[in-house]
Amino acid sequence: MIKLVSLFLILFLVACSPAKIKDFDKDYTQSLVGKLKSMEIKNYEYKYINKDTILLVKTTVLDFDTNNNVIHEKIVTEDKVNENNYIYVNNQLIEKIPLNEKNNSKTTYKYDENNNLIEEKSFDDKQTFLVKTKKFDKYHNPIEEQLTYFGKNKTLTKTEYDYKKRSFISRKSFDTIISTTVETKKLFNKKGYIIKSPTFDKNYFTFEIDKKGNLTKKTYYKNDNSIIETVTYNNVYDKKGNIIVRNRFLDGKQIDKTTYNITYY
Repeated sequence: MIKLVSLFLILFLVACSPAKIKDFDKDYTQSLVGKLKSMEIKNYEYKYINKDTILLVKTTVLDFDTNNNVIHEKIVTEDKVNENNYIYVNNQLIEKIPLNEKNNSKTTYKYDENNNLIEEKSFDDKQTFLVKTKKFDKYHNPIEEQLTYFGKNKTLTKTEYDYKKRSFISRKSFDTIISTTVETKKLFNKKGYIIKSPTFDKNYFTFEIDKKGNLTKKTYYKNDNSIIETVTYNNVYDKKGNIIVRNRFLDGKQIDKTTYNITYY
């Protein structure tokens, strides 16, 4: 009985503990399933010309190690090809090495004792281009981020979290021609996915995420809550449950498609 009560207590504490905020750029997609050997990703855009011509914009080829870490990347666009190798120690990325003959730079990564990425530095034999440093709270969420370009501090972001209200406020200071600070407030759900994000003009986006962690709908609103546009997504999956086709629609009309050709070990 004591063991059963202890188990319920652990489950309760885990369920109520603050979430780690998920990184978000342009899209949320689920974690990979199974042991991947390689993946070919093709990005297509649908142009509203010449009877909705489909254009191949980018092809990315990824090679994986047995822990599903990307160890080699090749990105092909219309005008260039970029290749990178990635090096890991104890399953942590520590170095990114470009394979372009004209590019002798590299990027290194450092972590704290809690496995948080605290430094990203890009440099070559002559100079350091970029240094990104982060500080984290006890829930592994960043509370301070600083970007330094060519030895000069350019941006400093400080973030305060309200885990009970599932929101956070970020204050980003820019040191460019004119120093300024921009404050944004975002809302997240119990799994840490951002579900509402403002824009600089006081409009805002809302995001809907499915149980697997895939973004299914993004709606752009004016500050009076009227809808400007809606972007929706749908996926096709393979037998293991990985996405093999991801379609994106703007107000019901398809605007791009991404295909994933996966080879498993």
